[in-house]
Amino acid sequence: MLLCFLLIGGNLAAQVRFDADFECGNLGPVSQTRSPKLRNGVKHYYYYVGGHNDPDNPVDIDLRANGNWYYFRITGAAKKYFHLSMPDNFVAGASWSYDGVQWQHLTAAEADQHSINKYFKRDTVYIALYKPYTYSYLQERLLDWSSKPFVTLDTIGFSHERRPLQMMHITDPDVPSEQKARIWMHGRAHPSETPGSYLLDGFVDYLTSDTPEGEALRRQIDAYILPFSNPDGVANGLSRSNILGVNQEINFARPEDSTVVEVRAIKAMFEKLTQDRPLDFMLNSHSQLAGCASFWMHRSDSTSRTYLRKQWTFTGLVSSHNPYIKPREMCFSDGGVRYAEGWMWKHFADSTLAITIETPYIWYHYDRSSPVTDDNLRFFGRRVLQSVAEYLGLSLPGRYVVETPSDPGEQWALFQGDEHSFLGGDAWEAVCEGATMEYALDSLPAGRYKIYRFEAGDCIEATEDSHLRGKRGAWIEPGTHGWVLLESFTQAEGGPFNYTWQATDAGVLADALLLVGE
Repeated sequence: MLLCFLLIGGNLAAQVRFDADFECGNLGPVSQTRSPKLRNGVKHYYYYVGGHNDPDNPVDIDLRANGNWYYFRITGAAKKYFHLSMPDNFVAGASWSYDGVQWQHLTAAEADQHSINKYFKRDTVYIALYKPYTYSYLQERLLDWSSKPFVTLDTIGFSHERRPLQMMHITDPDVPSEQKARIWMHGRAHPSETPGSYLLDGFVDYLTSDTPEGEALRRQIDAYILPFSNPDGVANGLSRSNILGVNQEINFARPEDSTVVEVRAIKAMFEKLTQDRPLDFMLNSHSQLAGCASFWMHRSDSTSRTYLRKQWTFTGLVSSHNPYIKPREMCFSDGGVRYAEGWMWKHFADSTLAITIETPYIWYHYDRSSPVTDDNLRFFGRRVLQSVAEYLGLSLPGRYVVETPSDPGEQWALFQGDEHSFLGGDAWEAVCEGATMEYALDSLPAGRYKIYRFEAGDCIEATEDSHLRGKRGAWIEPGTHGWVLLESFTQAEGGPFNYTWQATDAGVLADALLLVGE
């Protein structure tokens, strides 16, 4: 970290100071680029603020060191107009705060891609890529979560600087493990990606909530959550590496002598958890500079068409009832074994759905009118957990998944193929127009409900690029891959639920329904 003290005009009251001498702080070289100018009674100050790179990577030596993260403080800022040139960092829409607690985004008028031009009213101001989610703050959250009887906090290993790798096991201990689905989630392999921590926070809050939904989730799920897989990187304000300079995200296929201790501990826990059976689901939480949320989906030539279809099913569910992500915003890459997801594929193939989510820092859908906030990131996390339950076919109070019957009759043929998404192990294809599917539940509480059906989309993938956008920026639309509203109804009394759905044409797929209480 660089401390920079600048005395303007020999007046102590005018002293401007840049520093990052606090937890997660990161600041490169700072220099004054021109003398202050008085305009309309306001002094304008001009600075170059450089980026600060991670240590050089001793394992992937050709990988360029990254300096994405910045978090610094300016004092002596009151009633001054600052022009900050930051060519090494992306600052459009970055976050700022007077007290380090309440944060907001810079507006389009205040920041373009690499410069900030803003008047500050108070003496102290903080500027960061996004509101920090620090190691100390995580300790507060862990203390709160682990005080609950269904949360066990374990240390699965230690970082290079001997910080504990803290994993929560969240479940109802009175329900046998073999009766529950098992999921894993980890975050902050890249320390700068703080929005992903707020999503994970919302995920855990929902899972640990004292609500009927939280209780139902814990009865049906064994969840293993590692909030910080790179605590040294977070504490030291790094961007994409651990304290040694290693990018942990791509360290899962290295020989033992070039695998960092953090990844060794995670792999050891993977092996321990999967001794008897695979995990059902794994989520890797990240953030990206792109102006939209995405899942990184693995192309079928590095996995399988079945795996691609399962990814589309899950990402479509997350996009349903969620204003912050759309199916067309998914990204694609090869499922290399150097990633945690690749480790899962190598060992368990289609049995475990392992996928990376990327939250943006600034706005959703490349739209400045849809800004990223802590609150909508936490909502996003809750919706991800609901989608995990839906993907696994689990019902919650007020959210009931209704599967198709095992033998719907001669009007339906078992769908053969992976070109369209579907929930569960199978879906049914209408043999003729007007084919009817009969759905039933043994018991549904009285109330008003909305009925949704799972609508299949096309399981396409980007092959020449990572995005579903054409050469001129036009989106390729993959379809819904999620819940579509059919109608509302009233269950007058608690008891059996029966519903008939009719196909509009031959070849239409029938899949699960979702009943959501109003």
